[in-house]
Amino acid sequence: MATSYEQFFRDADKDNSGFLTLDELTDILRKRGYKDGDSKIKSMFRACDSSGDNKVSLDEYLKAMGQIPDKDHKAAAMRQCFRDFDVNGDGTIDAKELDAVFKSMGKTFSEAELKRMIELSDKDKSGTIDYEEFVKKVFG
Repeated sequence: MATSYEQFFRDADKDNSGFLTLDELTDILRKRGYKDGDSKIKSMFRACDSSGDNKVSLDEYLKAMGQIPDKDHKAAAMRQCFRDFDVNGDGTIDAKELDAVFKSMGKTFSEAELKRMIELSDKDKSGTIDYEEFVKKVFG
């Protein structure tokens, strides 16, 4: 028997692809009376999309809903945190993006300080931080 989460997923998956698109999620939430703005829905979608492929599988959805073990949910949360830093969505964090995040938290660093932060995490010497480097820096 399907859980209410699984049924919601099936109802939203209009093309029966086994994945939810942002449009499918937006459509079902609106039909069910969800009133928050599109940016909130997009944020929820990105939080569910732990693989970063712009579609949400049933497993990703269940993880986001707390129906899958916590370690998997933490991985999805880490990917979302990385995406929040990666403003332009290119899969890396550069000094400009790092600066924007810090400024949003009320912190200001010089260009040299930002460059040094990148250097401390940038193991491949690309001048940016990729997801693996980000995770290693956060979790050591």
